[in-house]
Amino acid sequence: MERQKLVVEGGGAASVAAIMHRKFNFPKGAKIGAVLSGGNIDVQMLSVIIEKGLMKSHRKMKLLITLIDKPGALMKLTDLFRNVNANIIQIDYDRTSTKLSYGDAKITIVLETKGVEHQETIRNVLSDAGYPFKEEL
Repeated sequence: MERQKLVVEGGGAASVAAIMHRKFNFPKGAKIGAVLSGGNIDVQMLSVIIEKGLMKSHRKMKLLITLIDKPGALMKLTDLFRNVNANIIQIDYDRTSTKLSYGDAKITIVLETKGVEHQETIRNVLSDAGYPFKEEL
């Protein structure tokens, strides 16, 4: 979808999948054509596919971070992301979950990132600053 700007339904891409996974033996240098058909794909499903693609290509990351719930704590965290040029595209702040210790808040944050090295930098910065976090893949 991203490289060729084509959207086909699952069955319509079976020929490409067979070629990619070497289900047939073709002579070396053979010219092969694959038929792509159908665009009957649900927009909701398309959205999920795009999101997963962005996560797998390291252009998005989702972090679960525990913060002490006090004024300025969220600002200090977001400053770390600003300093490493990570764009915050979604954030959720939960301080009422029964799974949290009193005085803590759970932050779920989605970042737009620039690849593997950028994500590793973000992980290191969070660890160095003492933030406990988990990454949702």
